[in-house]
Amino acid sequence: MIEISEGTACNGDIELPWIRHAVEGGQPLLLVSGLGSPRVSYEDGFVAELNDRGFDVVRFDNRDAGRASSTNGGYFLADQANDAIAVIDAVGWSTAHVFGMSMGGMIVQQLGIDHSDRLRSITSLMSNTGNPKFGSATKEAQEALLTPSPTEREAWLDHRVATEQIWASPAQWTEEASRAKGAMMFDYGVQPRNTVHQYNAFVKSPRREDALSEVKVPTLVMHGTADTLITQAGGERTAEIMPNATFVSLDGMGHDLPPFYWPIIAGHVAAMATSVG
Repeated sequence: MIEISEGTACNGDIELPWIRHAVEGGQPLLLVSGLGSPRVSYEDGFVAELNDRGFDVVRFDNRDAGRASSTNGGYFLADQANDAIAVIDAVGWSTAHVFGMSMGGMIVQQLGIDHSDRLRSITSLMSNTGNPKFGSATKEAQEALLTPSPTEREAWLDHRVATEQIWASPAQWTEEASRAKGAMMFDYGVQPRNTVHQYNAFVKSPRREDALSEVKVPTLVMHGTADTLITQAGGERTAEIMPNATFVSLDGMGHDLPPFYWPIIAGHVAAMATSVG
């Protein structure tokens, strides 16, 4: 039986709404979202796959996304990592497995650097170390990423569909599914004007390679072969740098999280959790 609860964590004056899908006796797992994405970007079906494998799952809104506090920027990945710790504390966990995709992967890497004592394992999906030599976007994907997103609903959805197609999993992506997920995200809550603050946070943060080479937390690095926004070299480099990392290549996956890959990814995360006890 799944028990659902909600709350709001605070890191200073930053409010971070969270939702928990708890399994009795489950292993704690925190999901950290990517750039501009509210917590619902991790869809209920993906959470269910994790619940089925014995995880007690928490999702939350990063600052400047979803229903979390808006800011004027000026923060770094380390501040976002502290936000994640505030959520872990609010839920009442002493330690947790952490999972992040894209910018979320950068945040969970930073958690390993700053808060390794609070982590059971790290999963970094479709991310990189901050070294621009590894995993850079294609020109088309970079241009799409840097195009400001509209704020009006239908224009925002049109923009999402047009840009996501550039980096999505080619065999899995459809305009209908992209628009439906986008509508769900928009109606929950997005902050298009504040995405730039999140972008600046990871662009201006120190490169993580030297610090990651000292992170001993068991780490799973996964990356899709068809990712054009952060190419697979970013994941390969992350696994190369981190001493206790395992790399898994996801054939045909782009920079998105379509249902086809949910059981595959959840299975790898569960195997990692089992291996670390």
